[in-house]
Amino acid sequence: MALFDKKPKVAPYVAPAGAITMDRTQFITTMRPRPIYRQYSQAVGLLPAATAFDNAFTESLRAMGTDGFWHFGTNANAGNPTVLRFADAAGLNFFMTAIEGMFEMDLKLIERRAAYANGLKGKAGSNLLLPQLRAETQPEASYYQGPAPVVQQPGTPAVPPRSERSLDQARGLAWLTNGVQGDASAYSQVLLGLVKRDGSFPLGGTLAPLQAAWQRMVPLAPAYRGWNNAAGMQKYPSNIGGAKVLGDVLSDLSTSPMPAQGSDEWYERALYLFGAIITTQAFTDGNKRAARLAYVLMLLSGGVPMVVPNNRLGATLGDM
Repeated sequence: MALFDKKPKVAPYVAPAGAITMDRTQFITTMRPRPIYRQYSQAVGLLPAATAFDNAFTESLRAMGTDGFWHFGTNANAGNPTVLRFADAAGLNFFMTAIEGMFEMDLKLIERRAAYANGLKGKAGSNLLLPQLRAETQPEASYYQGPAPVVQQPGTPAVPPRSERSLDQARGLAWLTNGVQGDASAYSQVLLGLVKRDGSFPLGGTLAPLQAAWQRMVPLAPAYRGWNNAAGMQKYPSNIGGAKVLGDVLSDLSTSPMPAQGSDEWYERALYLFGAIITTQAFTDGNKRAARLAYVLMLLSGGVPMVVPNNRLGATLGDM
C-alpha cells in the first residue's frame, strides 16, 4: 500500500511566536480563499465585495489601541496606523473570526432588508400605501410658501400665472430641501437634471444616477458604513449590502410598466421606492434626502399632485 501513498506531506502552518503584523494586502490575500469571501462576492458582486473587505480593514485600524495592538469592540483610533498588530496567534485568529462574523451578519441583514422591500412592493401592488399617505400627509404650509400674487401694472401685458406643473416642482424642491442648512443649490441642480415628465421611471435601471445625485447633495458623507461591533446591532446592512438591495429594487422598477400619467398608482410606486431607499440605507448618510428626491421625481413623471408623507410615515415605511 505504501507504493501508492505518494502524496507530498505538507507541514502544518505554524504561526510565528510573539506579535504578528498584518497589512492591507496580507489581509485581502488571507480573506480571498475563505468561504465567506466567496459567499459575499456571490451576494453583492466581485467589485463591491472587494470594496467591502477593504473597508473592513480600514475600520479595523480604528480598533488599534495605545498599546499598539488590535482590540475587539473598541474605537480607540490611536495614532494613524496603517497595519494591524496582534499580540499573538490567538489574537489574530480571534480577529479573523470576528471579521467573518461581521460579513455573515451583513449577509443576513441583506436578506432581511430585501424581504422587507419585497413586502413593500406587495403592499404597493395591492394599493395599500396610498391610504397611509392620505392619513399621514405632511401639511404643505410646513415646507412650502406659494409665490406672492403678481400685481399687474397699468398698461403692461398680463403676467400669466405659473402652471400647476411648475408649482408642483417648486413644492417638491421645497420639501426636498426643508431643513437643509446652508447652500441648497445642489438639490435644485440634481432635481432639474433628473426630472422627467413623460410617465417613465425617472431613475434608470441601476443605482448610478441616484448615487451621483446623492454625492452632490451630501458631499461630506463618510466613505463607508459598517464593519464594527455596533453595525451588527442595526436593522440595516453595510452601505455595500444596502446598495445591492436598492439596486435590485431600481432594476425591478425600471423593467416594470409604469401606470398611466395621472393615476393614483404613482403614489403607490413612489411610496414603495421611498421606503426602500430608507430601509436599505445604501448611502452612508443622507438616505432620507435621497428618498425624498426619488419620491418627488416619481410624482413629477407621473403627473400627479405633490402630496408628500410626514416624518412618521417615512419612519414607518423605512422600518427605522
